Amino acid sequence: MIILLTLDGDFDIPWKKGCMLNALRLARAKCNTVWVDSGGFQAMTHSVIPPVYAVINVYKRIDANAYIAPDVPPLPDDPPEVAEKKMEASYVRYVEASRHVEVVPVVHFYRDVRLTLRYLRRYLDHSPPKLAVGAAVPYLFSRAPGRRRLFAFLRELRREYRGHIHVLGAGAPSVIARLAALGVDSTDSATWRLKAAYGKVILPGGGERHVTNRAKKFGGKTATEEELEALYSFLKETGFPALDGFYERIRTSFKYRALVNAWVIQYSLSRDQPHAANTSSSGAGSGGDSSGD
Repeated sequence: MIILLTLDGDFDIPWKKGCMLNALRLARAKCNTVWVDSGGFQAMTHSVIPPVYAVINVYKRIDANAYIAPDVPPLPDDPPEVAEKKMEASYVRYVEASRHVEVVPVVHFYRDVRLTLRYLRRYLDHSPPKLAVGAAVPYLFSRAPGRRRLFAFLRELRREYRGHIHVLGAGAPSVIARLAALGVDSTDSATWRLKAAYGKVILPGGGERHVTNRAKKFGGKTATEEELEALYSFLKETGFPALDGFYERIRTSFKYRALVNAWVIQYSLSRDQPHAANTSSSGAGSGGDSSGD
């Protein structure tokens, strides 16, 4: 599965792989693959719903591989009539945006799966080459029934739809392998930065560990020396371009932890294989990251 790194602000990634930009908070990107999101998550959490024309104006200024249709995601606790109203608004916005830019439609998962399936049929009538699944994250981390219904929907979607499936915002290490097993083609992740901000590193293959001396947030174990050595070995074997000072920087620098997490997510948890490193270990990623947390 391809994992796009969600960029927010001026945070350069030394290697130029896939990234997801937010149309409401554009970041500089020098990625080989660029997708642009309309800001649907902000619409869901803060009721910030930009007009379609505003999103399209941003899209026209960006050279990207894919543009997510401007959507209005339903919340899990929305009554069915409210959820349907949001899904209808999303569909109308997709049709309007499609007149100006080729956009990726977003079908929203909702606890009443019949409503999701109804709108899925409408989107598939347009024969889109790519399809995004939105509003899924709350169900991924909910109690078992919600997660099971989401996985069942994704399994059914893969059977019916042969195009590219992208699940928005679902790039947490704990669920990536399951999404890949269900046939999801890609997702995007802000986890690499969030975990780093909490003083954590992501381990190859999944799992996370605290590496700073700060008070732990959200629980979790502290990394052992053996785990850090295994992480270092993985980074070295896969060509991570900034190994100098690893054991000090991983504990003191948020930016360095974020870069390590980004590498692990894209090269350990995705199906992508790392390119051979042509840069020295003291080069990329070393500038401006010596400050502590």
